[in-house]
This record gives sequence, C-alpha cells and structure tokens, in this order.
Amino acid sequence: MRIATTMVFLIAAWLLPLGAAADTDVELDLYKETGTEIQIAIPPFAGTGPGQDQALAEEARQILETNLHYFELFAPMDPVSYTTLVESEGHQSRPRFLEWSRIGAQWLVKTQFRTEGLNGGVQFVFRLYDVVHNRYLMGKRYQGGRQYVRVIMRRFADELMDQLTGIRGVAETQIAFLAASEEGKELYSVDFDGENVNQISNEQSVVLSPNWSPDRRTIVFTSYRDRNPNMVLMSINGDKRRTLLDIPGLNSAPSWSPDGKRIALSLSKDENSEIYTLSRWNELTRLTRHFNIDTSPTWSPDGKRIAFTSDRAGAGRPQIYVMDAEDGDRQGVRRITFDSWYNDNPAWSPDGDKIAYTSRVGDYHQIRLFFPETGKTALFTQGPSNKEEPSWSPDGRFLAYRVARGRYSSVHIKGFNGKPSRQLTHLPQGSFSPTWSPYPRRYLGGQNQ
Repeated sequence: MRIATTMVFLIAAWLLPLGAAADTDVELDLYKETGTEIQIAIPPFAGTGPGQDQALAEEARQILETNLHYFELFAPMDPVSYTTLVESEGHQSRPRFLEWSRIGAQWLVKTQFRTEGLNGGVQFVFRLYDVVHNRYLMGKRYQGGRQYVRVIMRRFADELMDQLTGIRGVAETQIAFLAASEEGKELYSVDFDGENVNQISNEQSVVLSPNWSPDRRTIVFTSYRDRNPNMVLMSINGDKRRTLLDIPGLNSAPSWSPDGKRIALSLSKDENSEIYTLSRWNELTRLTRHFNIDTSPTWSPDGKRIAFTSDRAGAGRPQIYVMDAEDGDRQGVRRITFDSWYNDNPAWSPDGDKIAYTSRVGDYHQIRLFFPETGKTALFTQGPSNKEEPSWSPDGRFLAYRVARGRYSSVHIKGFNGKPSRQLTHLPQGSFSPTWSPYPRRYLGGQNQ
C-alpha cells in the first residue's frame, strides 16, 4: 500500500534525424526467457576525415554497449578479441562474415562518425549485420549537437532492439522516484542506464506516490506542502506545478488511465479511504463503497478494469482485488491474492497478462506476479531484503522496485531471464517509490541507409 495509506493500516531534447516454492516456482521457471544472449561485436567507431574526436567516439561506443548489455539480450564482446580483424578489414564496407563467425560474433555493428570542430555537431552512421546468416540487417544515420550524443546512442540501441524483437527498447526511458530530504521527501528522475539523476520537485515537504502520465509530459503525486495531502501535477522538468485536488484529508495514490483522460486515486473524505476517478474536467466518480480501506489503484492496459488494495477481507490484512473501471465494486469485485496475509502495491503489466505486487513472504516483503488467465502466482524476487513498490517498463520486460536493507533503500531493475537485479540508484539518503516512464512522446528514427 502506498506510504500514506500504509500508516492508516498500521528527450524532450532536440535531435535532428536525417530520416535513416512448489507450483509457483515452476510457473516462473516456465515464464523465463530461455534464449541465450546474442554475441554482438561493436568495434571502435571509424572517423570519416582528419581531426576526428576519437575520445568522443569511444565514449559514444561505451554508451551504446552499456545500454545493449542492460537489455539482457545482448552480450557485447571484448574488443580485444577482434582488434586484428578490424585492422585487417580497414574501411571496407562488407564484413568478412566467416572471420567474424569464427571468433563467435553473431551480430556486428559497424559505425562511422564525423565531428565538426570542438563545438560543432556530430554525425553517426550505423550498420547492423547478421553474421550467422551473412546479411545486412539495418542502417541508420543521425546527426545533432554534441550534447545529444547520449540520446543518439540510446535511440539506436532502442531501434536495434526493435529489429531483434519487434518491440522497441527502453534505453530512452526514465524512472522517477522519491528520495529523502531535510524537509521530507522530493521527486527525482534517472535514466534507464543509471545516468542523469535529477531532482524534479522542490516541495520542501513530504511527497508521496508519484505516477507518470501516458504522454510523459507530467507526473502526478501527493504533496503535503500546503499542510494537507493534496494531489499535484508537475512537469517532468519541475518548472510547472498545479494542484489538482485539495479536498480535506488524503488525496493519494494517483494512477493515470491508459488514455490519459482520467486519474484513479484514493480519497479519505468519506470517513475512510475510497477509490475515485478524476476526469480531465475535474469531475469525481466514486468507484468503491466499503467501510474498510480501498487504495492503490492500477489500470489494466485496455482501461476496462482496475486492480486495487483493500483490507475488506480483514482489517490490517490488505489483499488485491479487481473491479470494473466504470461500475466499480457495484457489480462485485474479484479477489486475486490468497498467498499471504499482506499483499499490496498492484501494478498491471503493459500487455495485461501479469499483475506485479508486494507480498509478505516469511520475514520479508517480496515481489510476486499474478497471471489473470490462469489465476496462478509466482515469486519474482527472493532473498534477505524487502522488495516493494513494483513498476513496469513500457515494454513489459523489466520491473523497477524498491529494495530495503535495514534503513537504506534503493531502486533496482530486474528482468525475466533469471539474472540478478541491477541497482539503479545510489543516493546516500536512499530512494524508493519508482514509477517508470512511458516511451518518449515523439519517436524520431534515424534515416535508413
């Protein structure tokens, strides 16, 4: 349950593309992606012309390699293993597929770059090859200012992922989260690869339950700045702020509908916590009518259902339920969790076939998955630390969540291939309550080559 309710229980950047435990364990094992990682070679970028900035090119190559590695489908090869082959090929356009295959490469990225003076622009031309089948797969060309090198590398990484899976990568996405401050808690953001940690809010108070809008332009959250837990809308760079609701009592746990037209939230104006929806015209519609606490709503990707947390099965013992997004609980609700006395923080996956949530397992909180089609559940995390507050990546391949060890907490990312989680945030004051951004609003691909 979101923090406030738990206490009740107890690039928008410019870039110019030139176009170019028994049964549950078994189910989780079956769901894991079983394919091995693709061995991909990313040789040093070749400059086109004299006086090219090789240091910048190597930095760019490392950014591309890191993001591909974090996708957990690629295994970048050590450049030392193909130094001689790169030197022997020189600048010829067609790779020597047999030689690349002999050293174990499956995919190959050959890149040319051009820089224009110390303060000028940059241009990158990428060519992707399938070494196993001796074929050219894709070519892209980008250009922009030097400050957008990281954007270009991430964009190509996402397009390369799309080429492999048919689903765009998440290198250009961000994760917003909360971190402690002297006055309370503030809102921050960080890129998928852990770079560019930025403070967004300056409420100088307590901030709770952030949730990213579908268009990625704003984040909604609860703020105590005005001495009441009001619901606030803020632009992702923090320069615009608007109070959406200031009803006396809790205005908490906001969750955007997939179409961006409504926000589901929890209000305590009815003597206890109930779930409402707020329309873009500031019209409130009540969805739950129960004497126990209802909170933490999350929408199904088709916008037809809402999963939420309620202790209607027993005070202080929260469980996850699903109801109709229009009729609420008037037509009944479906309880989906029975595996623990404490289940909270539901998060519906982008493809709709899973609901992640926090569950008490032994002495710790862990992330579980519920599969609506089968009604089964599976443990997603384990180990001696608390894992809570799951949030899905827009491609549905990763979960971000809070990991708490003692008094310190950080945001981690974990995929579905059995690999250990990756710690995303390292702030000394700790971090928690992650919310993963949608894809960038405008997806500008490079020019095909």
